[in-house]
Amino acid sequence: MNIRNAKRKIFNVLSSKAILDAKNEDIEFKKIWEVSQKAFPDLENHFTSVTLDNEAILRVRYLICGEVYFLKKIIEEFTRNRKTKECKYLDIGDSDGSVRLIMNKIMNEIKIDSLGINLQTEAVNRVKATGLKAECIDAMKMGKLGRKYDIVSLFETMEHLPDPIGFLDSMHDVVGERLVISVPFIRRSRVGMQYLTDKWPKDKLPNIENTHIFELSPEDWIKIFRHTGWKVEDQWKLLQFPRRGILKYIMRYAWIKISFEGFWFVSLSKVIDKKMRKYCIE
Repeated sequence: MNIRNAKRKIFNVLSSKAILDAKNEDIEFKKIWEVSQKAFPDLENHFTSVTLDNEAILRVRYLICGEVYFLKKIIEEFTRNRKTKECKYLDIGDSDGSVRLIMNKIMNEIKIDSLGINLQTEAVNRVKATGLKAECIDAMKMGKLGRKYDIVSLFETMEHLPDPIGFLDSMHDVVGERLVISVPFIRRSRVGMQYLTDKWPKDKLPNIENTHIFELSPEDWIKIFRHTGWKVEDQWKLLQFPRRGILKYIMRYAWIKISFEGFWFVSLSKVIDKKMRKYCIE
């Protein structure tokens, strides 16, 4: 075993332990994790073109549970404020239906009419195989279809979009109540496009799943949101390590060096400001 492989093995052990410790810090999160294991014990095919090892599978499950944890709160808030037991929900970039499968199992008192959309036919077929509704639709064209949803989510997709401003503007005609977004938690904004660097493997083809374009800090994302007529109603950080203990400091340092510490979630509402909207779309 060479030094690089040894380091990777040590990292995988520590990262796996960090995820397992972190998911136990919140009782509700832990329950969602347990439901996820029953709903889909296997996550190896979560991505179309990416193969996951055991450590990565743990992190993906952790992220999916984080998406459910935050989305559940937003949907419950919506139904409580609107005094209804129904919610029309759109998941943009749904790759395997995992979030919706869990939501259907834990939201017993709320009827969720959901649809998942993805540009990759293979992903759409994978979602349909679970019994959930899915369509092959370009998110940028959703506004032209005349459909509206109470809650729309875009999980770990914004950083892959070549035109996030155009996307956010187009969502005004699709979102009825809240637009829920998660992106990598970055402290200092940067341009991704790692495939243009020498570190990118020569035999690895870049695609929308493995290529980040814009990796912005929360402060800069908020500027983009305000520019396109949205404001943050709620936000939350999901870090890839526990909130306390030695693993927090070890893995935080490691993830800052490797990529990013975790994910930043926001719930956005539309700003009714004709002057701002006029400026944004011009």
